[in-house]
Amino acid sequence: MSASALEVAAVRGKKDLEEFLHLPWTLGMKGDPNWVPPLLDDYRRALDPKRSPFLAHGELECFLARENGKAVGRISAQIDFDFDKHWKDDPDSQGVAFFGFFECADRPEVARALFAAAESWAKAKGRSKLRGPMTPDSKGEIGVLIDGFDTPPRIGMTHNKPYVGPLVESAGYRKCKDLFAWWYTSGAIDERTRRIADRTRALPNVKIRPVVLGEFRREVDIIREVYNSAWSKNWGFVPFSDKELDIIAKEYKMFVDPEIALVAEVDGKAAAICFAIPDVNELIKDFDGELGPLNIARLLYRIKFKRPKHARLILLGIKDEYRASHRYGTLAAALYVEVAERGAKRGYVGGELSWTLEDNVMINRGIERMGAKKYKTYRLYEKAL
Repeated sequence: MSASALEVAAVRGKKDLEEFLHLPWTLGMKGDPNWVPPLLDDYRRALDPKRSPFLAHGELECFLARENGKAVGRISAQIDFDFDKHWKDDPDSQGVAFFGFFECADRPEVARALFAAAESWAKAKGRSKLRGPMTPDSKGEIGVLIDGFDTPPRIGMTHNKPYVGPLVESAGYRKCKDLFAWWYTSGAIDERTRRIADRTRALPNVKIRPVVLGEFRREVDIIREVYNSAWSKNWGFVPFSDKELDIIAKEYKMFVDPEIALVAEVDGKAAAICFAIPDVNELIKDFDGELGPLNIARLLYRIKFKRPKHARLILLGIKDEYRASHRYGTLAAALYVEVAERGAKRGYVGGELSWTLEDNVMINRGIERMGAKKYKTYRLYEKAL
């Protein structure tokens, strides 16, 4: 087959978009017993200029690689203006564009052609480096799975074949940062952590409460307030936008179990959050990526009567002013123990805490002390253009 039979072109129109979105199926991902088909409506919205929360603060181009008319790879290239604003004084973040949605047949020449298209787009936008994968940003699916292929992904996390990382490297990319996912099983918390948690929970001005579903929009604002304080200096951080919060408030509410989504208050003010959600991936694998009316009805039934046995802890953080305090810096341990106890009573047998940065040594040591085990690693790559 001649090299000229391989072509990379920008996605144009609904037919191209559906071919782009369904590429994992084309490449045979359904043959992987641990793959969970992603809900494609989320991607359709993310790529729709009229509805996308990302495109309200960024721009993006999608590319498909075809060989003799058949799709063999895909990639997106994007710029995040909120990232640019937040990291404007950080030299390492200057001129960064991102790539995402990367899927490819196990062929280096296809990967190189896809990355060449993404790089050309980024350079035309005045960018000097390409980093990823982020789909479409750090609040979405992030990283290439490089360790932990023997278990399925939890909600909001990605899964790929082992050859994907080497393919990215074959296009000249090198490791930028590793992210860890941790697994916790019920009853694994050590006694020292329990003592610290009990001491903190006993403070008369500390209250740990579940989120109130009837006031979920207000609760989402509290989550943003703590998130923007606790994570603002973390590598890759981008603040939540109002549009993203509106979607969370309207759509996540149906998934939330208030017994594992907690707010810690000090003197009546929000000081820390622990936001875990049931692992909906356990309920949607047979939906084949589509969430039509029938599957929505099935999902609501399953959430009510066949709840997941596992959860994913997405956010656990303390506001800056409390984290530095000797008295309240232990709120993380208190929340961790509280969510474990409440989760066990609700029938959860374990869950994932993800993700953490590889170089966030203190956080990772604390998670280990709490009884969790690192079980997956995701890698971000970068290349100077």
